[in-house]
This record gives sequence, C-alpha cells and structure tokens, in this order.
Amino acid sequence: MTAGNKRVAIVGAGPSGLSAAIELRRLGVQHVTLFEREQQAGGIPRHTDHLGFGIRDLRRVMSGPKYAHKLIERATAAGVELRLGHSVFSLDDLDADAIVLATGARERPRSARLVPGDRPMGILTTGSLQQLAMKRERVGTRAVIVGAEHVSFSAVLTLRHVGCRPIAMVTPLPHHQTYGVLKLATATIHRVPVLTGVDVAEIVGKRRVERVVLSDGRVIRCDTVVFTGGWIPDNELSRRSGLEMDPVIKGPVVDTSFRTSRRDVFAIGNLVHRVAAADRCALDGKAVAAAVVGSIA
Repeated sequence: MTAGNKRVAIVGAGPSGLSAAIELRRLGVQHVTLFEREQQAGGIPRHTDHLGFGIRDLRRVMSGPKYAHKLIERATAAGVELRLGHSVFSLDDLDADAIVLATGARERPRSARLVPGDRPMGILTTGSLQQLAMKRERVGTRAVIVGAEHVSFSAVLTLRHVGCRPIAMVTPLPHHQTYGVLKLATATIHRVPVLTGVDVAEIVGKRRVERVVLSDGRVIRCDTVVFTGGWIPDNELSRRSGLEMDPVIKGPVVDTSFRTSRRDVFAIGNLVHRVAAADRCALDGKAVAAAVVGSIA
C-alpha cells in the first residue's frame, strides 16, 4: 500500500496544521483530515489584523486575517477535509496511520500569573481583545498592557483600532522582547511608555478596573488591563496521550523529523517551540509532511 492510500489526521488548524495538510496532499496522501475545536480554522492570525504574516512561507507580506484566509483557501482547494468544532480527547479515537499534533500555544491569563486584587470588568488577554475588536465592540478608554513581547506590541494597534488609548506597557524583564522596528512602529509612534523591571502588583476596581498598582509602588489609573504573551504550549492532549514531555518547553519531545516518543505521532509549531512566528510554524508544517510520508509509505 502506498502513502496515497493511507490516512493522516492533524489536530489543530492554525498555520502549522494547515500547512502540513496542504503539503501532505501535494505529496500524494489521499486522506488528510484536520480537526479544529473552534468553529473557524486559521488560528491566532485570523484575530490579528496587522501586517507581518506570510513572509517566510508565502513570500509576501499580509495581514493576519488575510494570511489565515489564504491558508484555508489553499487547504480547501487541495482537498483537505476540515472538521471544525471538533475536539479530540484521545489519539486512539483517530482512525489514522499517522497523527500530527499542531495544537499551538495559549497566553497565560491573569489567574495563571497569580496577580492579586479585585475582580472587576475590563481584564482581558490579547486573544479576547482581538475577538472583541473583530466584533467592533469597545473595550475601554485607557489600557495598561502587561508584557512586552511581539503580541504585546500587536495589542497596542488593536487597542487603538477600538478607540482605547494604551497608556503603558509593563514587564518585569529588563528590556522588551520584540524587534526594534516593531517597537518603533507601535509603542514609539503611539507614545506608549515601556516600563521595564516592574510588574503589576495589584488590580483595583469595583465594577470596572480603576487603577493598577505596580511592584515599585507607582499607581496608573486605567479602566482596562490586557495580559499578553507568557505563552504555554496547549499540551493537554499530548500529556493525556502519555507522550514524553520536554520539562523546559512543556511540549512533547520531538526528534529532527518532529516525531514524538510515539512512532506514529508527530508534533509541530508552537506546541514544540518557545513561541515562534506564525509563518515560521507554517514551515514546520511543510517540513513534517515529508517525514510523515516517509513513515507511512
């Protein structure tokens, strides 16, 4: 039996999962099924309406939503079966000769960061902020951004888009963790001070956020707090499946072909990285396809 007669299941329809599916079909695998727990494919880029996507894999500069749409369009045209709104709880339930895990990563919300204080309205993650922005809903008037990663600077643009003024970005690290050009294009141009070596010690507010108290004692009056970054792999399925886990990255251990400790299971994208850009994860998808085909042929 050739690889074309085999079945490959992919869990996660973000850039890495979609790219893996497209490449597997190009290499002749007849049955490729993508499982996505959300009602739409595309992953995080579909919420991120600014330029900077598609450079490495598609060789063009695109906004997040356009990039996601292009990958979905290519997957559909390639004949990939998309099963949306479908959560996978056990790898043993998948009728497949090989499985690719592309479940990505998620931001640490306030609860995971153990930030004390009140529990008012106006506390968001970048993901929830972007979803509200897509619905053209207002989120507040003055926001403090917690974190100074790539996604944190993206939040500056999203807040401006919904009419909310970002008044400060805070990080306990000694410097920001993004490209200088991205900082220049967002925080510098929009005059958002980046406060390094300091963290949010307390959130104060009754019905709505009223102010945050920083670890150095400073108080910033605001009505919105956006927790950004602090990514952790979405690794529940990997753990539940008994895969060997990397104690540092918190995702499954993989070899140079993205194969996990289970021979028929591969893992790619931000499930196994320290949070890479979307188009970098897409390249993982292209690379893993050849390894998968080699294992099932």
